[in-house]
Amino acid sequence: MFDYPAGVPLGMVTHDAVRGLSVEEISFDDGDGGRSVGTLVTPPEPTGTGVIIAHGGQADGRRFFMTEALALAGLGMTVLLPVTELPDHGDIEATSRAIRRHVLTHRRGVDVLETVTAGRGPLYFYGHSAGAAQGALLSAVEPRIAAFSLTSIGSGTVVRLAAAELPPGSAATDRYLRVLEQFDPAVGVAVPGPRRLLFQHGRRDPVVTLDESRALYEAAAGPKEWREYECGHDPDGDPRAVADRADLFQAS
Repeated sequence: MFDYPAGVPLGMVTHDAVRGLSVEEISFDDGDGGRSVGTLVTPPEPTGTGVIIAHGGQADGRRFFMTEALALAGLGMTVLLPVTELPDHGDIEATSRAIRRHVLTHRRGVDVLETVTAGRGPLYFYGHSAGAAQGALLSAVEPRIAAFSLTSIGSGTVVRLAAAELPPGSAATDRYLRVLEQFDPAVGVAVPGPRRLLFQHGRRDPVVTLDESRALYEAAAGPKEWREYECGHDPDGDPRAVADRADLFQAS
C-alpha cells in the first residue's frame, strides 16, 4: 500500500531561495527578568535597516511571517521575529504581565537590532493582529522606531473578543474587561511622536470590523496613513499590503 518507485529521479527544485541569508534562532534578555526567543534573519549585505515582525495569536506564530521576513532580508534588511505568547482571557494578572512582557520584549528587540546593525540605519515595526496591538502600545514609549505598520487590529477588538469568551455579566468579567480597556491599542497610538503609522485593514476580515479599525486610525496622532485591501485577516492576503509594508520600510 505504501510502496513507491524509489528509482524515479527525485526532481528536487529549490524555489525562492535568497543566497547568503543567515537564519538563526536566538534568545535575549526580555527586560522583565526572563529570556525571549526569536528568529534573526540577516542578509549577506545589510543596508543597516532593521525590522521587528510581531506575530498575532496566542501561540508562536513566526512561521506565518517567514516568507515576508526572507523577502525583506533579500532587500538588505535585518529582521527579528520574536515569540510573544498570550494566556487565555480571564486572568487579570496573567494578561497584564504578558502585555508588559511583550512590549518590553520588543524594546529589547530594538536593542538587538541596534547591536546587529551597529545603528547604521532606521528601525521599523510590523505587527499583525495581537502583534499590532503590542506595536500600538510600543509606539507610545519607543522613540527609536521610525515607523509602524499595524495590520488587522482595531480599537475595541480585543475587548469584544474577550467578552465573547467569558461568562457574561459577572463581576469578574467586568473587572477583566475594564483592565483590558486600559491596554486598548488606541491608547498607544494617541500619543504624539515623530514615528509614522501605517494602518492596514482587510475588507473581508472576519475578526476585526471596519468600524473598529477606523476607530483606531481616527484615534491615532499623526503622521498616519490608512490603507484597505481585498483580503481577510491573513497578513499577506493581498500582495499590495505586502508591497506597502516594504515601501514603508525603505522610505528612509
